[in-house]
Amino acid sequence: MISLSRSRVLRVVAGAGAVGALSLVEPRRLGPLGHATYRIGVAAATAALVADSSRYDLPVLDPVRDGVVAGGVTLGLMDLLESFDARMVDALQGLGMERPRLVLAALGAVGTAAVIALPHIGDPDGDWSPLEETFGEPTGVPLPSEARALIAALLADAPDGPALPGAEALRDQLASARALDTGGVSTDLQLVVEDPERLAVPRQQLWPVRAEFRRGGIRYVLELQIDDGRLGMLSVMVPDEEPRLEHALSQLSSPAFVLPDPDEIVLRRETDAP
Repeated sequence: MISLSRSRVLRVVAGAGAVGALSLVEPRRLGPLGHATYRIGVAAATAALVADSSRYDLPVLDPVRDGVVAGGVTLGLMDLLESFDARMVDALQGLGMERPRLVLAALGAVGTAAVIALPHIGDPDGDWSPLEETFGEPTGVPLPSEARALIAALLADAPDGPALPGAEALRDQLASARALDTGGVSTDLQLVVEDPERLAVPRQQLWPVRAEFRRGGIRYVLELQIDDGRLGMLSVMVPDEEPRLEHALSQLSSPAFVLPDPDEIVLRRETDAP
């Protein structure tokens, strides 16, 4: 059984409610102002649903522009859509239904709820995990000690400089941070922090301290991603200028690749110097 996250439940309720409410309106009975308002409402609801969907699936452009395009296309096709809607209503009335609008509203709400609720409906072969759809946050597995030591090194204050904003909050989070088991071979370590007392600001950022190390003469870079004010992901990257880029990437995907010890890394701190 698939349970829904709180955010997805809210999206289901909002989307189904909007579609159901608009389906109850009979546009043929509206005056000019009401008709224009109705059309704008339909276009706006379509834009919001498409933009919301693009946030969780692969967008064509980006969520905002996808929504704007979808809303504009819907507005341009309103004559055709209203004609089809009228035929549906008349057909249902011809079948003896006294309240065809209520039937269409129910069908629209149920269909919208299903599209939002079903995980990765457009990607049946995707790597969906029930962890993404359960209430609360995934608990993860114990964070490897070498990863914890590397993150601590990235978050440590510079001996000759001011503390970075959010560093203290992130160090507090590290004490209870866990790793998310993705079930595959990856040098990207997703982190789980449950109920932190404080969040880092800015909430979304690539931590301005990186760590460089070498394996077999190849330079690698450790980066720390902060998501929603929490420790998000520790990643091993290969610089674009690395001459043996393909070989370096193949080494990263090997199960034999291991993280460096803290004494093997060189920290690189971002500064305001050009």
